[in-house]
This record gives sequence, structure tokens and C-alpha cells, in this order.
Amino acid sequence: MTLKFTCVASLLATVVVSTSLAAEPITFTDVTGQELTLPATPQRIVTLPNPAAATLIALDGKSDRIVGMNKGSKRAFENGMMGVIFPDTAGITSDILAESGGWMPNVEAIAALQPDLVIQWGQRGDDIVAPLRNAGLPVALMVGGGNGGTEELARANMRMAAEITGQIGKYDQLIAWRDRVMGELTAGFAQAGEVEKPRILHLRSAKSKLTATGERSYQNVFIELVGGQNVAAGLGVDGTVSAEQILEWNPDIILLSAAEGDAGLEAIYDDPLLSRLTAAENGRVYKTPQGGYIWDSASHESPFTWMWLANLAHPDLFQFDLRQELRDGFKLLYAYDLFEDQIDRILRIEMNGKQQGYQVFAAQ
Repeated sequence: MTLKFTCVASLLATVVVSTSLAAEPITFTDVTGQELTLPATPQRIVTLPNPAAATLIALDGKSDRIVGMNKGSKRAFENGMMGVIFPDTAGITSDILAESGGWMPNVEAIAALQPDLVIQWGQRGDDIVAPLRNAGLPVALMVGGGNGGTEELARANMRMAAEITGQIGKYDQLIAWRDRVMGELTAGFAQAGEVEKPRILHLRSAKSKLTATGERSYQNVFIELVGGQNVAAGLGVDGTVSAEQILEWNPDIILLSAAEGDAGLEAIYDDPLLSRLTAAENGRVYKTPQGGYIWDSASHESPFTWMWLANLAHPDLFQFDLRQELRDGFKLLYAYDLFEDQIDRILRIEMNGKQQGYQVFAAQ
């Protein structure tokens, strides 16, 4: 009887201590420099920026904190590996924006989810932030996307996610991974000396309209990182362009965004003008892969993009074993062991497999 009482008392004490620890306030700084203090580590988070949900889950190692995400994030989960690794994300609501194509929050719908924290885009005007704060909801801000993108901002967004979830150690691992790949790229170019820069066009959209990304986009960051030249430099973040303008640029390589799920290589090859481009004639049109998240967007998976594009842009300099990098990277990011057919799916072997230089990504 005494033993049973002692065990119960010990269990209750453990619960009390655990609850006390869980309820400790946390303070962190968002990407705009705003300091937030929450009464406890947030257990119910709503994310409005597209990459936020995937980034939080990757840092946290689980998905149960996310109670709302926007429809673009939800599509990325459904079309990529995130929905496979974390199948419970299929039940997360995505009706949290007041309008399609914008970032105005549906405050009533968000408040109904009883979030401990809402993550919203910063530096895009107070009109998309103030309604949330006026409703008494704590709001942390990310920066990037349509406001421009840099590697520094990508890292800052990840850092905020790590502070929110208490995963600074994992954040340090992901930064070390980024630094390692960047270092290998830098060393490769240093050893090679002067190299010819392939002229690269990234199309954010290629089906309903042609939208190219410019020098203020994160796409420009990785194009230059792998020794390429962005033919659309001068457009700012992005801009609508004509087929005639693309013909004038005549890029060596064309990248189609993973975010535009219904646009395949036919967007270029079936077009009477675009099919005449050097990139098309040489088979250097590629649909960007999608892993846990979209590879042509700034995210925790960006090193995969750098290695993928380096192999395609400079096959004489770089031969990253991307299949092994994916196996190792998914263990680090998601504690998940990829199957070979899943690697094929991520790399879009079926769609891109016959394009120039893509055989390096095939299973051996």
C-alpha cells in the first residue's frame, strides 16, 4: 500500500514538474526585429506564409502544433513528400485567408482555431497584420517571398521557427549543412578558375501567363550561387514577360516552378515560339523538384536545390550524389528513410529523365 501511494505521488510530482516546465514563458525575436514573449511554448500555431508550416514541422520533427495553414502550403503538402511523412497534416484546415491570391487573414476563422501564435508575412503593410493583433492574437512575422529573397532572410526565418519550437540544436545542424554545400560550391569554382556562366531563366508561372523571377528573388540567389546568370535580372522580384522577350533573352537553361503544379515541360515544348529557344532545342528545360517542400522556394531544403542545379549547370565541375544526399538529408530533416521510388518522385525522373544531363540523377 505504501509502495503504491509512493508511486502515485511520484507520478503526480512528475506531472506537476512537467506542466510547470511546459508553462514557462518563452521570448524570441521575429524576423522584423520585434520581440515577443508568450506565456508558454505555443502548442497551436497558424501559419499564413507559404513556407512557414513546412519549416516549423522540419525543425520540430512533428506536425501536431500546426492547426492552420494557407491553401498554397496545403497544396505543397499534398503534392510533395510532407503529406507522406506526416499524413495527419491532411486534416489541417486551410481556410484562413480572406481572399484568394492575397494575404489578408480571415480573422474570424483564425480566432476560432484558438491559436497560441499566428505567423504572418512582415514588411507587406500593416493592413494584413493589424486585424490579427486587434483581435488579441499574438503575431510573429517572417520576411521574404514576394518581398524579395536572400539567404540571410531564409536563415532568419528558420531561426525564428527553431526558437518557437525550442530546436536551436537542430537549426545549428541545418545551418552547418547549408554551409557545407555552399563551401563545396565555392571550392569547386575556385579550383576551376574562370568558367562560362550558363544563362538561366526561372519561370514562376509558365501556363496561364509567363512570369519570370528577377534579381531580387531567392531564385536569383541560387542561380548565381551555382555559377549561372539570371537572364531576367532587372525585373525586381518578378514580372510578367512575353514569349518574344524570352526569345530575345534566349536562355541556355529554363527552370519551371514546382509551385505551378499543372505546368510541365509541354509549356515550353508545345509553344510555337518558346520551342525554338536554345534551351528547348538542347533539352535543357527542367521542372524543379519537390521534396518536403518546393525546391525553387527559399526553405529548409534549399541545399538540395543548389546541388541539383549545380550538377545541371556545370556537370564538368559538380557531380553531387543527389540520391544519397536526399537519403541523408531526409533523415536529418524528418527522421525519414526514403525509398528509391520516392527519390524518383522527388526528382521528377519520369518528367525530366530524358532532358540533357538528367541521367546523373537516375538510380544506378
